[in-house]
Amino acid sequence: MLQEQRHQMIESFLKQQKAVKASELATLLDISIDTVRRDLEVLEKKGIVKRVHGGAVLTQKSDNALNRLFSEREVKNQEKKHEAALAAIELIEEGQAIALNGGTTTIEIAKVLVNKFKRLTIITNDLRILSILGENKNFNVILTGGFFNPEEYTLYGKQCEEILSDFNIDIAFLTVNGLSLEHGLTDFRMHEVGVIQTIISRSKHKVVVADSSKFETSSYINVCPLKDINLIVTDSSLPSDIAAEYSKQDIRILSPH
Repeated sequence: MLQEQRHQMIESFLKQQKAVKASELATLLDISIDTVRRDLEVLEKKGIVKRVHGGAVLTQKSDNALNRLFSEREVKNQEKKHEAALAAIELIEEGQAIALNGGTTTIEIAKVLVNKFKRLTIITNDLRILSILGENKNFNVILTGGFFNPEEYTLYGKQCEEILSDFNIDIAFLTVNGLSLEHGLTDFRMHEVGVIQTIISRSKHKVVVADSSKFETSSYINVCPLKDINLIVTDSSLPSDIAAEYSKQDIRILSPH
């Protein structure tokens, strides 16, 4: 793992936990304690962390910046996300059970579902999605339990994954940070990875909904290879050469014409 990738992962971990032991980072990143200490020293010089005995804490300045990450992602490529969401809901039939993991793209799907369907069962770990779906009183909406992530407004952890494991899901609509032929699905949201993997294991049809900017990009946590999903739904801006390469690998893509 490159140094820059380690630094991003350390920041992501601290975003969730606020404090971390050097020994935890060594295990998480599969590196030596000495390498962890050097990484923390670099991050401290950048003003991202403050080193303390045995580990590090997130600086207040960095914490405030990280708290803005969700809102920044929410508005980025919003038109493309909405276009992909409109394409995705064409796969749904009334009465089905669907799953939406946490993310800005699945929020767009939830907004469309409210006005397009009368009878669905929807399970999610995202509190923003819960709030949106609550506008349709005919929906049967199920919120997982688990630990609360205040930056993403999602739930995660063992309890969350155990609840998801109790359901047989017709279609899962999944959002991730990046997807590529080489690395498959990847994400920077450490606690969301287990949620996504559990949803995949319980779903008949696995659909990734991603705007075209996410193709051939990678984050630093592997979720699963592309062969583990059935379909990718995206917007009309996907370059034809990328679409052709995915087709050669038998990866199905649905996009508006």
